[in-house]
Amino acid sequence: MKHEKHIVYYICLLFIAVSMPCQALLAQTASISDKIWTGIGGKSKWDDTNYMMFTVSGNSKFNSISAERKFLLDKKTGDVRFEGAINSQNVVLLFNVRNNKLNGAFNDNGAPIATQDFKDILDDLIEQYSMDLKVLSLPVTLLSNASLSNQSESKIINAEKLKKIVFDNFLGKSGSIYVNEETGLIKRIDMDNKVYLVNGYKDIGSGLVLPTSFKGSSDSISYQKVASFTDMEKQKFKTY
Repeated sequence: MKHEKHIVYYICLLFIAVSMPCQALLAQTASISDKIWTGIGGKSKWDDTNYMMFTVSGNSKFNSISAERKFLLDKKTGDVRFEGAINSQNVVLLFNVRNNKLNGAFNDNGAPIATQDFKDILDDLIEQYSMDLKVLSLPVTLLSNASLSNQSESKIINAEKLKKIVFDNFLGKSGSIYVNEETGLIKRIDMDNKVYLVNGYKDIGSGLVLPTSFKGSSDSISYQKVASFTDMEKQKFKTY
């Protein structure tokens, strides 16, 4: 009986020894996640943002959609206003990403044009919009849709000590980010055999801070005129 108690005792010790590193790792990952949220102003800043506007160049997936494009979005309803070129024609398109419905189309003079002419491009436009928004809101996208795994590796990049964090899903791919542990800002992302330096963090309104510059060795993504709003004229999503 005494021998059996010793066995149980040692099993308990072994379980504690094995579980402690796992608990420590989970705590570290949670801490990094908290720091990333703090770095962009806090989760509440993102949740309280109802409308966003941004102009983006680069990261174009479809030749039919202009390299520079402007989006205005209603986070609550899924309504989006696009300003740019489709097949080299300058247009304003109004659509909803939740029901995949094209609600209006106008030329660059504000005159209504047939929505039927753009039905075939709508899926591509929604995909481009979704990708552009996810890149702009990189920290939020990762914290909301990916599992993060803390690594022991750190790197000095541009005189900053950055912590490596592995993720399993960003735009459907796995990779790693490098985070400044003091500020919580993501400063580099490695994915799909590409490396992007992440910079240009700006307060886009009400204390929400997002990155606007992603520079790679062969391409780059740049966001201009980024802003967030708590209120917006509903007509922006209904007419020119």
